[in-house]
Amino acid sequence: MLVVISGGTTMRELVNMLPPDLNVTFVTTNVPIALELLEHPNAEVIFLGNKLLKSAQMAVGAEAVQRLGQLKADLCLLGTNSIDLQMGITDLEWEIIEVKKAMIACAQKTVSLAISEKLNSIQRLQVCPLDQVDILITELDPSNEKLQPYAKRGLTIL
Repeated sequence: MLVVISGGTTMRELVNMLPPDLNVTFVTTNVPIALELLEHPNAEVIFLGNKLLKSAQMAVGAEAVQRLGQLKADLCLLGTNSIDLQMGITDLEWEIIEVKKAMIACAQKTVSLAISEKLNSIQRLQVCPLDQVDILITELDPSNEKLQPYAKRGLTIL
């Protein structure tokens, strides 16, 4: 399996919960995520580099976007700053959004990981509309009323 994975604190928690013997190839542009993934001895880790954006500790720019465009990933695991029913996933920085768009475009399925406080919030720039997200994972129980509008829009809630 080929998985593209973004960054952020929620993604770091996910990586720490992965089974240590997981046999998968991860592609990331995020420095802390790449380092965390190295702790999984059976996982191959591919870091796509370019200009490093210090605030996000990730590679951004045309080279990273182009290289993601050459992949056919099974899954995109996307750290999410804001998600809303009308705007979908939004973020603050143009360079980060371009990388996230390329991650979504190269994957067969997209999984948004967001803590509940990020639900129903909007940042100034759109990453993708909600119909490009297949699965939404939060810490809430999937039956929570806050998640029901997302389920009605066709997202699988975990």
